[in-house]
Amino acid sequence: MLRQLGWDIETAEEAKLTGKIPDYKWVAHARKNHRIAITFDELKGEHGEKVSRELRRYGGQVVRINGARNEYRAIGKLLYHFRDWYLFLQQGDGISVISDVGAHGFNNYTPQAYHQHFHKLNAKLFEEYIERRKNRPYKPRNRRTKSTPNGQEQMII
Repeated sequence: MLRQLGWDIETAEEAKLTGKIPDYKWVAHARKNHRIAITFDELKGEHGEKVSRELRRYGGQVVRINGARNEYRAIGKLLYHFRDWYLFLQQGDGISVISDVGAHGFNNYTPQAYHQHFHKLNAKLFEEYIERRKNRPYKPRNRRTKSTPNGQEQMII
């Protein structure tokens, strides 16, 4: 139906991303192909944390549609909030969550805000990790000189 509206769509089957693959892989695939990923998954638990980490580290754009019991309802939600999520995602990376048709059924999140909102404990640990990584002192690697194998002499030219 979206193709009939003139949208450039690539399905999971066309991208060969069907089956048991981690959710963050389709976010990476969409980012590499300059596309917006659309999902009906709630992105909770471990899968959601991996997707939000992928968005925070490398970027990407995702539209998450909640409660889509049939494809026509999902397309209706997507088209109803088109201006909201499309304009937001044109400005940069993030995730748009569409819950229902209407003013209160929609939220836009930057990758940091999404991670903070849905994965509070993990977000706190991740922030501490990023801060430690940013502020770590530079340590040059110790390079050992290679010893010559037994029975061989070094030649000096």
